Parts: sequence; structure tokens; C-alpha cells
Amino acid sequence: MAQLKNIKAVIFDWAGTIIDYGCLAPTKVFIEVFREKNILLNSDEARGPMGLAKKDHVRELLKIESVQLQWVDEFGKIPGEADVEELYARLEPGLSMVVKQYSQAVSGAIDLINLLKNQGIKVGSTTGYVEDMMKNILPLAVKQGLLPDSVVNSSEVTGGRPFPWMIYRNCEKLGVYPLNRMVKIGDTVADIQEGINAGMWTIGITKSGNEVGLSPEEIENADPKWLNEKIAFAAQKLLAAGADFVAEGVWDCLPILEEIDRRIESGVSQ
Repeated sequence: MAQLKNIKAVIFDWAGTIIDYGCLAPTKVFIEVFREKNILLNSDEARGPMGLAKKDHVRELLKIESVQLQWVDEFGKIPGEADVEELYARLEPGLSMVVKQYSQAVSGAIDLINLLKNQGIKVGSTTGYVEDMMKNILPLAVKQGLLPDSVVNSSEVTGGRPFPWMIYRNCEKLGVYPLNRMVKIGDTVADIQEGINAGMWTIGITKSGNEVGLSPEEIENADPKWLNEKIAFAAQKLLAAGADFVAEGVWDCLPILEEIDRRIESGVSQ
């Protein structure tokens, strides 16, 4: 492989990108928390705002027309901010526990992160999870050998994605700049928007991520034509959000990083 000479840092998302193939943990918990209030969410609805800070995710779910209609039938009113707070209070402890079951590293993540670190490239990370959730994930990730140089969660900043504040916090912790020589890798529209708003190169993840939303076992058993269509749709959505490149998973990102490195060297700017 070529030595990456121009990329200063790569910032990864967590669930759906480097752990939790299919981004299953948050989807499961969102559906269950709403079911406890007799509100039915399907998987696509639950996944729609994925990548946002989890309280913002709750707010977006409560804006869905079908959810609001169910809420009015059940409670006689449109859901408000007090309902956001109540749902989030239920969500946070449940998700903090469930994430431990979905902390397996995605194939290729450990190898890519170690390769980047060995080349002197800083490795940061951002997530919609809050500190208590990451406290349960990080020890399990470290045991597998998955250890970015920096971890920034949404509770450390004044606003999560699509705001670029978590990226900026990574830059400060890692001591790296400029942002146009850095790359954001993530599996949601919010990840891509975060990278764009920070002025970074962006790579969208399809097959292992939220937009496809399938476990490795479901991938293995899926009809190939249907699966390829689903992956293509995910790629189209992330590219439409502004991603510079897409990859099926982190296992496919090294050639893209080499191409970005060449473009930076040739003077192509973000």
C-alpha cells in the first residue's frame, strides 16, 4: 500500500461503522421505548434520524405524522418537549445496557485503525451516544484491540450532529489541523453533514451501516439482487447528502483514503 502523506487525521463514527454491524442497538431500543407507550414504530422510522444525538433523535421521531396520530389517540394531545424528556429518560438506561451486546468490531475496523496509527495519522471518533453509553462500549472495544486516539460523544458538546462541534473537539484533543486534510467516515446522513460542516472529506458507509440496517447473518441469507439494490439505494442517499465517496464498509476504505491523499497532494481542495 502507498504511504498516506497528506491526510492528517481520520474521524470515524461508531455504531454501523466500526462496531455494531447494521447499527442494530439503537434501532432496537427506540422501537421498544416507544412500544412501552403503545406507540408503534417500524424499523425504517426508527432509523430515519440515526446519527443525531439521541435526544434529538427522539425529537425527530415525535415529528413523524403516524407517531403524532398514535400519540393523539393514546394521550389526547400532540407530543411536546416534556414527552421528549420522558422518552429519553427511558431510552438512556436501556440503550446503555443494550450497547454492550452490540459492541463487536466490524470486520476491517481494527486493521484500518492500526494501519493509520502506524503511519502517524491521528484517529478520532464521534458518536450520537452519550458518555454513560460509551463507558459500556469502550472497555469491550479495547479488549478487541479497537482503540482510536480520541473519543468524543454527543454529551461533551453543545450540539451533536450535524453540527461540527464533535469534530472540532477531536481536532483540539488530537492537536491536528487543517480540516481539509482530514476525513470523516460514517454511515448516516448526519455523519456526512457533520463532516461537510467541518470542511472535511467524507466517506459514507453502506453495507455495514444504518441505511442498509442488516446484521451479518441477515446479509448472508439475503437475496443477492435485493441486497445489491438496498446497498445501491444507501449509496445514492449518502452521495445525495454530499459524501465524496461511498464504501460498503471500513474494509473497503483504504483505497479511497489513498485516492483522497493523491487529490490533496495534487491541490484538490474541499
